[in-house]
Amino acid sequence: MKHYSLIAFVLLFACAGPDQRAQNDVRSVVVGILEADNDADLERVLSYYHNDAVLMPPGRPEIIGIENIRKNYEGIFASSVLELSPEENEILVMHEHAIYKGRTKGKVVLKSDSLERTIDDKFIIILTNEAGKWKIKTLIWN
Repeated sequence: MKHYSLIAFVLLFACAGPDQRAQNDVRSVVVGILEADNDADLERVLSYYHNDAVLMPPGRPEIIGIENIRKNYEGIFASSVLELSPEENEILVMHEHAIYKGRTKGKVVLKSDSLERTIDDKFIIILTNEAGKWKIKTLIWN
């Protein structure tokens, strides 16, 4: 009987392994992009996005493609300092796609007058896996 329990444990672990690794990789993208945001590291931020990614900010038109995303971040980094961190709610991995649902917590400080805005946004990120590397395809927040 112990032999069957061991086999069941090994099979369960083997099946859960790749999914857990994928979840950890997706989690690393979310943590990494917010760290890059906080450092105002434009090239690192852009490295997390797919070339035809779409940002869907609240109350604004979609921002489509890496060059438009670049311009968006250039404006953000020129005008503000970010101090943000993620709060994870859920990660779903389905083959080459993943969904990360969470919250962004922290603050944004405007460079012009040091005005501080508290951030507590909900977001959903849709990611795709390209050659073993997860990239943000769509980012929606409010």
